[in-house]
Amino acid sequence: MVEANRRQLDPARRQTLRREVTHALREAILSGAYQPGAHLVEAEIAELMGVSHGPVREALRELEAEDLIVIEPHRGGFVKSFTADDIREIYSLRSLLETAMVLRAIERITEDDLVVLDALIAQMRVAEAAENAEAEIELDLAFHSTLCALSGHRRMIEAWQRLMFPIRLFLTMAIPKHLSLHEAVESHIPIVEALRQRDAVAATKHMEAGVLAIGERIAIAMTPSAPVVPLPDLPGEEGAAR
Repeated sequence: MVEANRRQLDPARRQTLRREVTHALREAILSGAYQPGAHLVEAEIAELMGVSHGPVREALRELEAEDLIVIEPHRGGFVKSFTADDIREIYSLRSLLETAMVLRAIERITEDDLVVLDALIAQMRVAEAAENAEAEIELDLAFHSTLCALSGHRRMIEAWQRLMFPIRLFLTMAIPKHLSLHEAVESHIPIVEALRQRDAVAATKHMEAGVLAIGERIAIAMTPSAPVVPLPDLPGEEGAAR
């Protein structure tokens, strides 16, 4: 602990510690090691990781900004429990954000960019064949992050980066129990085809419909008290959800 306190005096080392603690806690939440409602006690985490309280406190604030935890005065952090309405709100915001970014990206996208998107889909299919849900989710997020970057809109990119963490959590909870790997992969294909044709109407339609359908499917599936009803199909496929 003395050594940890001494290292705090170096600002660069302090930032490194903060990033390390943030990453470790984030991964623990996203992997389910910390379940919704779990109490994140600053002193316990500091002792466990062999650091001072400062980097842990900063990490908890960052995770709160990412919408993964809530911090209660005099009690500390708690892993956030999301309701069906929370999921619908996040996915409706995601839909608005990503359709706007697609409209901007379609004016800027190059053949090389399309090759990158095609390669990500091909890698998703490899992950699907290997039944590697974790890899597929990371590739899915990389696909959407690439589209966001193509928009060239700094503030929209920053908004997506904050939204990405709860979205990753929802996908981790839903795949493959409530959303198959095949569905997750195939939902990206019509978006790329529309981009290739420079068809803004089709690109935004596929993005909006796909995002909202996935959000509704997760919201229904993740609500324990919900009545048993068929999950909504993702638009764009017959017989199998997109």
